[in-house]
Amino acid sequence: MKTAQPGPTFYDTLEVSPRASAPVIKAAFRCLAQLNHPDKNLADDSAAGRLIAIVQAYTVLSDPEQRRKYDLSSGAAKPLVERRGTGRPANPAPGDSPKPGLRPFAFRPLD
Repeated sequence: MKTAQPGPTFYDTLEVSPRASAPVIKAAFRCLAQLNHPDKNLADDSAAGRLIAIVQAYTVLSDPEQRRKYDLSSGAAKPLVERRGTGRPANPAPGDSPKPGLRPFAFRPLD
């Protein structure tokens, strides 16, 4: 038995990651709103519907409280575990020797 596929999430509508920052969401909204505006798509009757979906997604994702509630209710943004390489700690304790041939990464000023 097939289950019904849920519709696109607000993140899919704005074409951003669930981990996107507020400036990224705002930029995606502005770009998509311009591309899908009915005045720029006179021959396309579905442009108004797409713009309404984009505005609705931006309205929820631009407000931190509404976004948090949306993420909790939809499961769109599950907590992600970041992994670094082979399981070694990112900042080894003093006295831990790195693998031979590897040197620790350090930011260097640009000249």
